[in-house]
Amino acid sequence: MEKKLQQHLDKAFAPYGEFPARADVMQELLSNLTEKYHDLKSQGKSQEEAYQATIDSIGEVSEIMDQVPHEMAKSKAESNLKTALSDIGDLVGINTGNNKFKHITLAKADLSETDLSGEIFAGSELKETSFRGSTLVDAKFRAVALKGANFTGANLTNATFGGSDLNSACFDNANLTSAKLKGCGLNGATFKDATLVGTDFSQSDLTKISFDGQALDGVVFDSTSLKQTSFRNAKLRDVSFHHAAVKHAIFDGATMDKITYAILKGAKATLNNVIIV
Repeated sequence: MEKKLQQHLDKAFAPYGEFPARADVMQELLSNLTEKYHDLKSQGKSQEEAYQATIDSIGEVSEIMDQVPHEMAKSKAESNLKTALSDIGDLVGINTGNNKFKHITLAKADLSETDLSGEIFAGSELKETSFRGSTLVDAKFRAVALKGANFTGANLTNATFGGSDLNSACFDNANLTSAKLKGCGLNGATFKDATLVGTDFSQSDLTKISFDGQALDGVVFDSTSLKQTSFRNAKLRDVSFHHAAVKHAIFDGATMDKITYAILKGAKATLNNVIIV
């Protein structure tokens, strides 16, 4: 069916020739239309009914072309590309409102120093994308591929990452106050000098992550995997480790309050050389 949809798109856009950013527009449309087709099929429509309804959703190609700015030829990673692709998704009935970027492909894009506050990304491909220095307050990433993404210096206050691939992502110097990174893969991720206040890592894999020398205030590690995770010389205040695998975590030289110490001791963590305050 994807091939049939591709053929339809090729025919529909043939009059426009090789316009700037054609490849990006066609790829995004094909992805959105394929998803729409499968959604219709799951609702009980026949193949032909689902196909016809899917291609009918495109509407006038001229309307789609109106959404494609000439600047897209400069760099497909620019924010105007992101906006244009979102608008295209709306035209084919995929997105449900403003600021929702569903199944957007921006792998290795540069979104540095961009204000993305409150934006919603769902099922998107953002591997190795740079959000360096960006404002992502209240942003939501749902089941997003973010392996190797760079959030250095980003403001992620109240941001939510649910079930996302954050392996090898960089959060150095990022503000993660009240951010939620729940049910995420974080192998190889870095948090050097990050602000960790009220950050929630529940149900995530933090194997071998280093929090050495950092201050963690009200951070939640409930039901997390902490095998060989290091908290050497870290300062832990009101940190929650309920049902976390802390037995093989490293706390040498860490400073912690009595409640945090009691929770860790009860979970059979190795607490040699820790300082209780």
